[in-house]
Parts: sequence; C-alpha cells; structure tokens
Amino acid sequence: MAVESTPAVDIETLAIMVRGDLRYRVGRAWREMRRGAAAIAVKEHFYGSDTYGALDLALADALTVVCQQGPIRMGELAEALHITPASTTRAVHCLVDRGFVEREPVPEDQRSVQVRVTETGQARFNEMSSKIQRGMTLVLSEFSADEQEQLAGYLDRFVTAVEGLASSSSDAHQD
Repeated sequence: MAVESTPAVDIETLAIMVRGDLRYRVGRAWREMRRGAAAIAVKEHFYGSDTYGALDLALADALTVVCQQGPIRMGELAEALHITPASTTRAVHCLVDRGFVEREPVPEDQRSVQVRVTETGQARFNEMSSKIQRGMTLVLSEFSADEQEQLAGYLDRFVTAVEGLASSSSDAHQD
C-alpha cells in the first residue's frame, strides 16, 4: 500500500497492517546501512582513495551527478541532489578545490554558472564507480537471480514510499 496515495492516512490502521517486528527489523536494517560499523567500512572502501583522498557521501553524490549529467547548472545540480543552493555551492567549492570540477559561464547565459567535470574528477568518479560496481556485485551474488529482481523491486517501492513520506511531510510544513 503506497502511503502517498491515501489522502488522510490513518496510522493506527496502517500499524495493524505492518507488524511491529517487521517495522523494527526494517528500521534496524536501515540504521545499520546508514551508520553501522559495516556501513562505515563500506563507505571507506567505496569512497576512499589512495590516489585522490576520501570523499564524503555528499561530495561523492555531487561528483556523480556532474559526471553523469554535466555540464550542469548549479540550480539543476541542487535539484538533482535534493539540497539547497547554499549546500550545492559548498559542495562544488570543495570539488573545485580538489580539482574534480570547474565552474564556467553558461554559453547562452553569461549570468549563469555551470559545473563541468575535469579529467581528474572523471578519473576519481571512474575509480569510485568501479569499486561500487564490484561491491554491489559481491553483495548481490548472495541472492539468486529471482531474489535479486525481487529485492530491486522492493527497494524501488521502499524508496518511492520514503520519498512520498518526505514529500507529504514537507507539504505539511508549508501549510
């Protein structure tokens, strides 16, 4: 059941539909994926680099978007990352300082700035991406092909539900 499709969510009714032990197990898994000891080690493995130094998740996300969608305007980058323009400016500043991206005027609008990946930034992204792909391959190899497909579908639905919750929460704060 998608939470965002229900105009007035009766949380007591939903609580009956979702067992408490399942809420606990999913919550524990989410917490461990975000900040557990294994998560910290995995982050260091994926985003660390002997050549380029470590990237925190925010910078890794920004570099990824610039590499995949760039050159990209600052406002579009903020939107893609779901962060404020000020946070985007700080992230881009850090990436510029490390030589991973450069700012340049938008050719058709000299008042706007876009971000373009540098050769060094592309090499850093490629290294990070390769580590993530290898890691995901190892993790997913623990599941059968059918289970991998199911897991991907469930995670897609989980993310959509979390985004729906976030959206309804931000809508409520704007009222």
